[in-house]
Amino acid sequence: MPGTSPFINVIDPPFGAKGDGVTDDADAIRAAIAAAAPSPSSPSGNTVFLPAGNYLVGSSLTVPAAVTLQGCGWNTPGAGHPFLGSWIFVEAGASFSPVAIAGNGGALRNLGFNVYNQSATLEPPSAEPMILISGRGANNALIEDVCLYNPYAGIYINNTAAQAVLRRVFGQPIRYGIMIDQSQDSNYIDSVHFWPYWQPMGSTVGAYQLANGTAIVLLRCDNPHISNVLALGYNIGLALSSSPGPGNIPHKVRLVNADFDGCVTGIYIDSPGQAGNLASIQMTNVTIQASGAPGAPSGHGIWVRDTAAYAKIQASNVRVSQSGQHAIHIDAPNATFYGENISIENWHGDCGFNITDGSSGAWLGVGFAYTPGGTPYAPGRQFHIVKA
Repeated sequence: MPGTSPFINVIDPPFGAKGDGVTDDADAIRAAIAAAAPSPSSPSGNTVFLPAGNYLVGSSLTVPAAVTLQGCGWNTPGAGHPFLGSWIFVEAGASFSPVAIAGNGGALRNLGFNVYNQSATLEPPSAEPMILISGRGANNALIEDVCLYNPYAGIYINNTAAQAVLRRVFGQPIRYGIMIDQSQDSNYIDSVHFWPYWQPMGSTVGAYQLANGTAIVLLRCDNPHISNVLALGYNIGLALSSSPGPGNIPHKVRLVNADFDGCVTGIYIDSPGQAGNLASIQMTNVTIQASGAPGAPSGHGIWVRDTAAYAKIQASNVRVSQSGQHAIHIDAPNATFYGENISIENWHGDCGFNITDGSSGAWLGVGFAYTPGGTPYAPGRQFHIVKA
Protein backbone atom coordinates (compact mmCIF):
# COMPACT_ATOMS: atom_id res chain seq x y z
CA MET A 1 0.00 0.00 0.00
CA PRO A 2 1.36 3.44 -0.90
CA GLY A 3 2.36 5.44 2.15
CA THR A 4 3.14 2.43 4.37
CA SER A 5 6.69 1.69 3.17
CA PRO A 6 9.70 3.99 3.58
CA PHE A 7 10.44 3.45 -0.15
CA ILE A 8 7.94 3.98 -2.94
CA ASN A 9 9.05 2.63 -6.30
CA VAL A 10 7.77 4.69 -9.24
CA ILE A 11 7.64 1.61 -11.47
CA ASP A 12 5.37 -0.36 -9.15
CA PRO A 13 1.55 -0.25 -9.46
CA PRO A 14 -0.40 1.91 -9.28
CA PHE A 15 2.23 4.39 -10.52
CA GLY A 16 3.66 2.55 -13.50
CA ALA A 17 6.52 4.77 -14.65
CA LYS A 18 8.33 3.33 -17.67
CA GLY A 19 11.81 4.88 -17.55
CA ASP A 20 12.23 4.20 -21.27
CA GLY A 21 13.21 7.75 -22.32
CA VAL A 22 10.14 7.97 -24.56
CA THR A 23 7.08 7.85 -22.30
CA ASP A 24 6.26 10.98 -20.32
CA ASP A 25 6.65 9.70 -16.76
CA ALA A 26 5.80 12.97 -15.02
CA ASP A 27 2.29 11.94 -13.91
CA ALA A 28 3.47 8.56 -12.61
CA ILE A 29 6.32 10.11 -10.60
CA ARG A 30 4.02 12.88 -9.37
CA ALA A 31 1.56 10.29 -8.07
CA ALA A 32 4.36 8.49 -6.25
CA ILE A 33 5.49 11.77 -4.69
CA ALA A 34 1.93 12.44 -3.52
CA ALA A 35 1.83 8.99 -1.93
CA ALA A 36 5.16 9.68 -0.21
CA ALA A 37 4.11 13.00 1.29
CA PRO A 38 3.59 13.06 5.08
CA SER A 39 0.15 11.88 6.11
CA PRO A 40 -1.61 10.51 9.21
CA SER A 41 -0.45 7.02 8.26
CA SER A 42 3.13 8.15 7.53
CA PRO A 43 3.78 11.39 9.42
CA SER A 44 7.51 11.33 8.75
CA GLY A 45 7.35 11.23 4.93
CA ASN A 46 8.89 8.71 2.56
CA THR A 47 11.47 8.21 -0.19
CA VAL A 48 10.38 8.00 -3.83
CA PHE A 49 12.75 5.63 -5.60
CA LEU A 50 13.57 5.78 -9.31
CA PRO A 51 15.32 2.53 -10.29
CA ALA A 52 17.73 2.56 -13.21
CA GLY A 53 16.11 4.11 -16.28
CA ASN A 54 15.62 7.29 -18.30
CA TYR A 55 12.57 9.14 -16.99
CA LEU A 56 11.32 11.68 -19.50
CA VAL A 57 9.22 14.39 -17.85
CA GLY A 58 7.01 16.88 -19.69
CA SER A 59 6.18 18.99 -16.62
CA SER A 60 7.77 19.92 -13.32
CA LEU A 61 7.98 17.54 -10.36
CA THR A 62 7.53 19.22 -6.98
CA VAL A 63 9.19 17.65 -3.95
CA PRO A 64 7.33 18.58 -0.72
CA ALA A 65 8.53 18.65 2.86
CA ALA A 66 10.17 15.51 4.27
CA VAL A 67 10.16 13.69 0.90
CA THR A 68 13.27 12.43 -0.89
CA LEU A 69 13.42 11.80 -4.64
CA GLN A 70 16.19 9.25 -5.07
CA GLY A 71 17.79 7.21 -7.81
CA CYS A 72 20.40 4.47 -7.79
CA GLY A 73 23.24 6.65 -9.07
CA TRP A 74 24.49 7.61 -12.54
CA ASN A 75 27.38 7.05 -14.89
CA THR A 76 29.36 9.49 -17.01
CA PRO A 77 27.97 9.10 -20.53
CA GLY A 78 30.39 9.30 -23.43
CA ALA A 79 31.11 7.96 -26.88
CA GLY A 80 29.60 4.51 -27.04
CA HIS A 81 28.42 4.65 -23.43
CA PRO A 82 24.66 4.85 -22.76
CA PHE A 83 23.03 6.58 -19.83
CA LEU A 84 23.32 4.10 -16.96
CA GLY A 85 21.67 4.48 -13.60
CA SER A 86 18.76 6.80 -12.81
CA TRP A 87 18.28 9.79 -15.11
CA ILE A 88 15.64 12.47 -15.49
CA PHE A 89 15.30 13.62 -19.09
CA VAL A 90 13.72 16.87 -20.26
CA GLU A 91 13.28 17.98 -23.87
CA ALA A 92 15.41 20.87 -25.14
CA GLY A 93 13.57 24.17 -24.96
CA ALA A 94 11.45 23.15 -21.97
CA SER A 95 10.00 26.14 -20.09
CA PHE A 96 9.95 24.49 -16.65
CA SER A 97 12.36 23.06 -14.10
CA PRO A 98 12.20 19.25 -14.10
CA VAL A 99 12.47 19.16 -10.28
CA ALA A 100 11.43 21.85 -7.80
CA ILE A 101 12.03 21.41 -4.07
CA ALA A 102 9.30 23.38 -2.30
CA GLY A 103 9.08 21.81 1.16
CA ASN A 104 11.21 22.07 4.27
CA GLY A 105 13.74 19.26 4.26
CA GLY A 106 12.91 18.03 0.76
CA ALA A 107 15.80 16.11 -0.80
CA LEU A 108 17.16 14.92 -4.12
CA ARG A 109 19.78 12.17 -4.34
CA ASN A 110 21.70 9.93 -6.74
CA LEU A 111 20.19 11.22 -9.99
CA GLY A 112 21.44 12.46 -13.34
CA PHE A 113 19.80 15.16 -15.47
CA ASN A 114 19.97 15.22 -19.27
CA VAL A 115 18.49 17.75 -21.68
CA TYR A 116 17.22 15.44 -24.41
CA ASN A 117 17.99 16.56 -27.99
CA GLN A 118 19.98 19.52 -26.71
CA SER A 119 21.52 21.17 -29.76
CA ALA A 120 25.24 21.76 -29.87
CA THR A 121 24.35 25.33 -30.90
CA LEU A 122 22.17 25.71 -27.76
CA GLU A 123 19.14 26.71 -29.84
CA PRO A 124 16.66 26.67 -28.31
CA PRO A 125 18.18 26.40 -24.82
CA SER A 126 16.27 25.06 -21.84
CA ALA A 127 16.74 28.27 -19.87
CA GLU A 128 14.97 27.12 -16.70
CA PRO A 129 17.23 25.48 -14.10
CA MET A 130 17.26 21.72 -13.85
CA ILE A 131 16.70 21.96 -10.09
CA LEU A 132 14.84 24.80 -8.38
CA ILE A 133 14.75 25.41 -4.62
CA SER A 134 12.25 28.18 -4.03
CA GLY A 135 10.25 29.79 -1.23
CA ARG A 136 10.57 30.14 2.52
CA GLY A 137 9.04 26.68 2.94
CA ALA A 138 11.98 25.15 1.06
CA ASN A 139 14.52 25.69 3.82
CA ASN A 140 16.94 22.88 4.70
CA ALA A 141 16.78 21.26 1.27
CA LEU A 142 19.39 18.64 0.35
CA ILE A 143 20.83 17.95 -3.10
CA GLU A 144 23.39 15.17 -3.06
CA ASP A 145 25.23 13.25 -5.77
CA VAL A 146 23.64 14.67 -8.92
CA CYS A 147 24.96 15.02 -12.46
CA LEU A 148 23.91 18.08 -14.49
CA TYR A 149 25.07 16.53 -17.74
CA ASN A 150 24.30 19.26 -20.27
CA PRO A 151 21.79 21.91 -19.10
CA TYR A 152 21.88 25.58 -19.97
CA ALA A 153 21.12 26.37 -16.28
CA GLY A 154 21.87 24.11 -13.32
CA ILE A 155 20.62 24.71 -9.74
CA TYR A 156 18.82 27.87 -8.59
CA ILE A 157 18.13 28.72 -4.94
CA ASN A 158 15.89 31.76 -4.51
CA ASN A 159 13.09 33.58 -2.71
CA THR A 160 14.37 33.25 0.88
CA ALA A 161 15.09 29.51 0.60
CA ALA A 162 18.09 28.94 2.86
CA GLN A 163 20.17 26.41 4.75
CA ALA A 164 20.32 24.25 1.65
CA VAL A 165 23.12 21.69 1.38
CA LEU A 166 24.50 20.91 -2.08
CA ARG A 167 27.05 18.11 -2.06
CA ARG A 168 28.70 16.16 -4.91
CA VAL A 169 27.43 18.14 -7.88
CA PHE A 170 28.91 17.18 -11.25
CA GLY A 171 28.28 18.03 -14.90
CA GLN A 172 28.60 20.66 -17.61
CA PRO A 173 26.00 23.37 -16.99
CA ILE A 174 26.58 25.89 -19.76
CA ARG A 175 25.27 29.32 -18.67
CA TYR A 176 25.50 28.83 -14.92
CA GLY A 177 25.95 25.89 -12.60
CA ILE A 178 24.68 27.14 -9.23
CA MET A 179 22.91 30.44 -8.52
CA ILE A 180 21.70 31.78 -5.15
CA ASP A 181 19.46 34.83 -4.77
CA GLN A 182 17.19 36.31 -2.06
CA SER A 183 18.49 33.83 0.51
CA GLN A 184 18.81 35.25 4.01
CA ASP A 185 20.68 32.48 5.79
CA SER A 186 23.66 30.23 5.16
CA ASN A 187 23.77 27.74 2.31
CA TYR A 188 26.45 25.06 2.01
CA ILE A 189 28.03 23.99 -1.30
CA ASP A 190 30.65 21.24 -1.27
CA SER A 191 32.41 19.00 -3.81
CA VAL A 192 31.51 20.57 -7.15
CA HIS A 193 33.06 19.25 -10.37
CA PHE A 194 32.06 21.16 -13.51
CA TRP A 195 33.84 19.56 -16.43
CA PRO A 196 33.21 19.16 -20.20
CA TYR A 197 31.25 15.91 -19.83
CA TRP A 198 29.02 16.69 -22.81
CA GLN A 199 30.92 18.86 -25.32
CA PRO A 200 34.69 19.55 -25.40
CA MET A 201 36.03 23.01 -24.74
CA GLY A 202 37.03 23.48 -28.38
CA SER A 203 33.43 22.98 -29.56
CA THR A 204 30.73 25.57 -30.18
CA VAL A 205 29.31 24.84 -26.73
CA GLY A 206 32.77 25.18 -25.15
CA ALA A 207 33.32 28.54 -26.85
CA TYR A 208 29.92 29.78 -25.66
CA GLN A 209 30.64 28.62 -22.11
CA LEU A 210 34.04 30.33 -22.13
CA ALA A 211 32.50 33.60 -23.33
CA ASN A 212 29.30 33.58 -21.24
CA GLY A 213 29.25 30.89 -18.55
CA THR A 214 29.63 31.29 -14.79
CA ALA A 215 30.16 28.27 -12.57
CA ILE A 216 28.71 29.75 -9.35
CA VAL A 217 26.71 33.00 -9.07
CA LEU A 218 25.96 34.65 -5.71
CA LEU A 219 23.40 37.45 -5.70
CA ARG A 220 21.44 38.43 -2.56
CA CYS A 221 22.66 35.89 -0.01
CA ASP A 222 24.13 35.78 3.48
CA ASN A 223 27.11 33.79 4.68
CA PRO A 224 27.36 31.04 2.01
CA HIS A 225 30.02 28.36 2.57
CA ILE A 226 31.66 26.95 -0.58
CA SER A 227 34.34 24.26 -0.61
CA ASN A 228 36.16 21.78 -2.85
CA VAL A 229 35.30 23.20 -6.27
CA LEU A 230 36.68 22.51 -9.73
CA ALA A 231 35.27 24.59 -12.59
CA LEU A 232 36.83 24.24 -16.02
CA GLY A 233 36.34 26.50 -19.01
CA TYR A 234 34.01 29.24 -17.76
CA ASN A 235 34.08 32.97 -18.35
CA ILE A 236 33.78 33.42 -14.56
CA GLY A 237 34.44 30.86 -11.87
CA LEU A 238 32.72 32.58 -8.93
CA ALA A 239 30.71 35.80 -9.29
CA LEU A 240 29.64 38.04 -6.42
CA SER A 241 26.96 40.17 -8.02
CA SER A 242 23.67 41.63 -6.75
CA SER A 243 19.90 41.82 -7.10
CA PRO A 244 18.04 45.08 -7.79
CA GLY A 245 17.60 47.24 -4.72
CA PRO A 246 19.96 48.61 -2.05
CA GLY A 247 21.81 46.08 0.05
CA ASN A 248 20.94 43.08 -2.09
CA ILE A 249 24.48 41.76 -2.26
CA PRO A 250 26.43 38.68 -1.12
CA HIS A 251 27.74 38.94 2.45
CA LYS A 252 30.50 37.02 4.20
CA VAL A 253 31.25 34.55 1.43
CA ARG A 254 33.62 31.75 2.37
CA LEU A 255 35.55 29.84 -0.29
CA VAL A 256 37.94 26.99 0.55
CA ASN A 257 39.85 24.65 -1.79
CA ALA A 258 38.86 25.79 -5.28
CA ASP A 259 40.41 25.45 -8.73
CA PHE A 260 39.09 27.72 -11.48
CA ASP A 261 40.95 26.20 -14.39
CA GLY A 262 40.83 27.54 -17.92
CA CYS A 263 38.53 30.35 -16.75
CA VAL A 264 38.80 33.88 -18.11
CA THR A 265 38.22 35.35 -14.62
CA GLY A 266 38.36 33.22 -11.50
CA ILE A 267 36.76 35.61 -8.96
CA TYR A 268 34.55 38.47 -10.17
CA ILE A 269 32.96 41.06 -7.85
CA ASP A 270 30.59 43.78 -9.05
CA SER A 271 28.29 44.12 -6.01
CA PRO A 272 27.52 47.77 -5.13
CA GLY A 273 28.25 47.94 -1.41
CA GLN A 274 28.40 50.80 1.06
CA ALA A 275 30.08 51.47 4.40
CA GLY A 276 28.78 48.91 6.87
CA ASN A 277 27.13 46.84 4.11
CA LEU A 278 29.76 45.40 1.85
CA ALA A 279 30.33 42.42 -0.34
CA SER A 280 33.06 40.35 1.23
CA ILE A 281 34.85 37.10 0.54
CA GLN A 282 37.35 35.06 2.51
CA MET A 283 39.21 32.59 0.30
CA THR A 284 41.82 29.96 1.14
CA ASN A 285 43.68 27.49 -1.10
CA VAL A 286 42.41 28.85 -4.42
CA THR A 287 44.00 28.40 -7.85
CA ILE A 288 43.02 30.50 -10.87
CA GLN A 289 44.47 29.65 -14.26
CA ALA A 290 43.23 31.36 -17.40
CA SER A 291 42.41 29.60 -20.64
CA GLY A 292 45.23 29.26 -23.11
CA ALA A 293 42.88 28.40 -25.99
CA PRO A 294 43.47 30.36 -29.19
CA GLY A 295 41.01 33.23 -29.46
CA ALA A 296 39.84 32.85 -25.85
CA PRO A 297 38.44 35.98 -24.18
CA SER A 298 40.94 37.97 -22.16
CA GLY A 299 40.27 39.02 -18.56
CA HIS A 300 41.70 39.59 -15.10
CA GLY A 301 42.28 36.64 -12.78
CA ILE A 302 40.60 38.37 -9.82
CA TRP A 303 38.52 41.38 -10.86
CA VAL A 304 36.80 43.85 -8.54
CA ARG A 305 34.70 46.13 -10.73
CA ASP A 306 34.20 49.87 -10.22
CA THR A 307 30.62 49.11 -9.12
CA ALA A 308 31.80 47.07 -6.12
CA ALA A 309 32.41 49.89 -3.64
CA TYR A 310 33.56 48.79 -0.18
CA ALA A 311 34.30 45.25 -1.32
CA LYS A 312 36.57 43.36 1.06
CA ILE A 313 38.74 40.43 -0.03
CA GLN A 314 40.74 38.34 2.42
CA ALA A 315 42.89 35.76 0.67
CA SER A 316 45.48 33.22 1.74
CA ASN A 317 47.32 30.57 -0.29
CA VAL A 318 46.07 31.87 -3.64
CA ARG A 319 47.75 31.34 -7.01
CA VAL A 320 46.78 33.34 -10.10
CA SER A 321 48.45 32.43 -13.38
CA GLN A 322 48.22 32.95 -17.14
CA SER A 323 45.73 35.83 -16.84
CA GLY A 324 44.97 37.46 -20.17
CA GLN A 325 45.23 40.87 -18.51
CA HIS A 326 46.16 41.66 -14.89
CA ALA A 327 46.40 38.90 -12.34
CA ILE A 328 44.51 40.98 -9.73
CA HIS A 329 42.66 44.12 -10.79
CA ILE A 330 40.68 46.44 -8.48
CA ASP A 331 38.69 49.37 -9.90
CA ALA A 332 36.27 49.78 -6.99
CA PRO A 333 36.44 52.72 -4.56
CA ASN A 334 36.99 52.04 -0.86
CA ALA A 335 37.87 48.42 -1.54
CA THR A 336 40.38 46.49 0.56
CA PHE A 337 42.46 43.44 -0.30
CA TYR A 338 44.27 41.51 2.42
CA GLY A 339 46.53 38.85 0.96
CA GLU A 340 48.95 36.34 2.44
CA ASN A 341 51.02 33.89 0.39
CA ILE A 342 49.65 35.14 -2.95
CA SER A 343 51.47 33.81 -6.02
CA ILE A 344 51.07 35.78 -9.25
CA GLU A 345 52.52 34.21 -12.38
CA ASN A 346 52.77 34.84 -16.11
CA TRP A 347 50.08 37.47 -16.56
CA HIS A 348 49.75 39.19 -19.93
CA GLY A 349 48.59 42.69 -18.94
CA ASP A 350 50.62 45.73 -17.96
CA CYS A 351 51.13 44.62 -14.37
CA GLY A 352 50.37 41.83 -11.96
CA PHE A 353 48.52 43.68 -9.19
CA ASN A 354 46.55 46.75 -10.23
CA ILE A 355 44.50 49.19 -8.13
CA THR A 356 43.09 52.14 -10.05
CA ASP A 357 41.15 53.98 -7.33
CA GLY A 358 43.05 56.01 -4.78
CA SER A 359 40.56 55.27 -2.00
CA SER A 360 41.29 51.54 -2.16
CA GLY A 361 44.25 49.71 -0.70
CA ALA A 362 46.00 46.39 -0.22
CA TRP A 363 48.00 44.65 2.51
CA LEU A 364 50.03 42.00 0.76
CA GLY A 365 52.40 39.13 0.99
CA VAL A 366 52.90 38.46 -2.73
CA GLY A 367 55.39 36.56 -4.84
CA PHE A 368 55.79 37.29 -8.56
CA ALA A 369 57.04 34.59 -10.91
CA TYR A 370 57.60 34.14 -14.63
CA THR A 371 58.41 31.19 -16.85
CA PRO A 372 62.18 30.76 -17.29
CA GLY A 373 63.16 32.26 -20.61
CA GLY A 374 60.35 34.78 -20.55
CA THR A 375 60.62 38.52 -20.04
CA PRO A 376 61.50 39.30 -16.42
CA TYR A 377 58.95 41.49 -14.67
CA ALA A 378 60.26 44.93 -13.79
CA PRO A 379 58.87 46.49 -10.59
CA GLY A 380 56.59 48.74 -12.61
CA ARG A 381 54.99 45.70 -14.16
CA GLN A 382 54.32 44.11 -10.80
CA PHE A 383 52.35 46.78 -8.95
CA HIS A 384 50.30 49.71 -10.07
CA ILE A 385 48.46 51.44 -7.21
CA VAL A 386 47.01 54.92 -7.62
CA LYS A 387 47.73 57.18 -4.66
CA ALA A 388 44.95 59.32 -3.17
